[in-house]
Amino acid sequence: MKQTDEDRRFGRRFADALEPFISKERTKHRTLADIAGQLGVTAAGLQKQLAGGTPSIRTVALAYTIYGVSVPYESIEVARAISSKRKKKKQHRPPEEQLFLPFEITVPHRSRKMGVRLVSRSVRRYELQLTVGLSK
Repeated sequence: MKQTDEDRRFGRRFADALEPFISKERTKHRTLADIAGQLGVTAAGLQKQLAGGTPSIRTVALAYTIYGVSVPYESIEVARAISSKRKKKKQHRPPEEQLFLPFEITVPHRSRKMGVRLVSRSVRRYELQLTVGLSK
């Protein structure tokens, strides 16, 4: 897709807004590669953006999250767009409720015909494995 004049102006404004933060990071002896990695680009990619190249959406979002850099694109404010969407989502979400019920399974001590095991599958997700032997 071809870059528009507005894309180029946005790239320049973004570079001007980001540059002080990058300079501050460099005074802390951080490498350009480390800083670029946080922004989802290579060191060469960050240099290109600081020279006025058009950043990716990911880089714009990460720059806003990490440094608070918000540059309007055709009067669209990043900070307003993000915060207004967050408010709308929170208003429409029902409150989360959790119901805890007592649950107990007992197995006779040293039983060879029955076994119970609780296996972790992921965060807050478990699998109950019940083994029952058949009588002959």
